[in-house]
Amino acid sequence: MMSDKNFFKDNFVLIIGLALPVLLMVGFMVVASLPQKLSDPPKYDLIFWTSDYYYNANNNGRPVNVSLVVKDGVLKAQYNKVPDPKYPNTQWIKLYRFEAKTQTVRQLEFGDPFDMDKIDPSREDTVEATKGLKIDTSLKSPDGFELTAENYRRYGLVNEIFGGWRNDYNMKLRNGMTAVPLKTGNPGDTFYNGSTTFVGWVTGTN
Repeated sequence: MMSDKNFFKDNFVLIIGLALPVLLMVGFMVVASLPQKLSDPPKYDLIFWTSDYYYNANNNGRPVNVSLVVKDGVLKAQYNKVPDPKYPNTQWIKLYRFEAKTQTVRQLEFGDPFDMDKIDPSREDTVEATKGLKIDTSLKSPDGFELTAENYRRYGLVNEIFGGWRNDYNMKLRNGMTAVPLKTGNPGDTFYNGSTTFVGWVTGTN
């Protein structure tokens, strides 16, 4: 009977050939999981908005449109009177703040402007929910994060080898290999590419 010692000696090449792919896969999985665990999380809050589709469909002749702009670090709402309130074609928004401390998103209050029926032809107001915040519109935060979508992105070294793709339309804050998803704590709240608009990073107070 062949001893275990002789078996391994005589079949060394075969054993290595079978074991090596398994060891490589395990090694790649470990290496691919390390960056997210070792990288620092975001340090700066993010302000962004999405379209309020429900309100847009039920505005019942809202007399103004709204857009957001940052001036001297202050978030402003620009209101413009629509040509004909009977055919408003207006857009309203939902305003959000990603809080770096908790890594969660909360919705900010953004209601109707004061005396909106009297806006003619336009008016610019400071957004009350972000009043006192200094906002930086640089696409990258001071610590290197940016808001991005990762459609059809490859994930991990194993997938690089075996051709794995992930169809992911959710927006994330990314810095190198670290990706932090935008989430509110409610699984029904999702922020997709194409419906999420960057405003800026909260870098201090005014």
